[in-house]
Amino acid sequence: MFTLWFMGRPASGKSTLASRVEDQLVDLEYPVENLDGDDIRKHLHPDLGFSREDRRTNNRRTAYIAKLLNRNDIPVIVGMITPFRDSQEQARDIIEEEGEFVLVYVKCSVDTAAKRDPKGLYEQARDGNIEKFTGVNHPFQEPLNPDIVVDSEDFSVEESVGHVMTRLDEMGVLQEHLDEGYSFSLSRDEEQEITDRLQELGYLDE
Repeated sequence: MFTLWFMGRPASGKSTLASRVEDQLVDLEYPVENLDGDDIRKHLHPDLGFSREDRRTNNRRTAYIAKLLNRNDIPVIVGMITPFRDSQEQARDIIEEEGEFVLVYVKCSVDTAAKRDPKGLYEQARDGNIEKFTGVNHPFQEPLNPDIVVDSEDFSVEESVGHVMTRLDEMGVLQEHLDEGYSFSLSRDEEQEITDRLQELGYLDE
């Protein structure tokens, strides 16, 4: 099983991309879980702030949850800033104990992210009203060896989704699941019709 870890600056588009890739995986009948960074902080880690150590702890706890889900054959999508390289590698180390880890870097400049920012947080941080805001008054370290890079400044959301899905296929991440399916096209309704007919003929136990 696998975890797709989408990382990038605030307002880089990682959460939108993660959600759209999730839709694609659901269409392929993966029982995927999306661990959105904001939701994780709100519901599971409300005790954490935004210091370097708290961010590391947030990333580590989330990686452990993803590991447990992968252990139970549930693919995971994570959308999280993950600004430090040691946390990026720690997430890989934790998750790869049970599944495949794919680091997706959603690349975007600070200026472009600030222009997209719907909450105006970049402006507030630059005015000194928000402390430890990633990319303004707190560090952001680009990953050294991401598995997939998506430049959200140059690609539309649709193009970005297509790029991620193509790379996942090229990497063989999706192949195991596809190999377990049918070798011919069969919809859920068609499958149910066949099952019902076999039951009528007495070939299946009621």
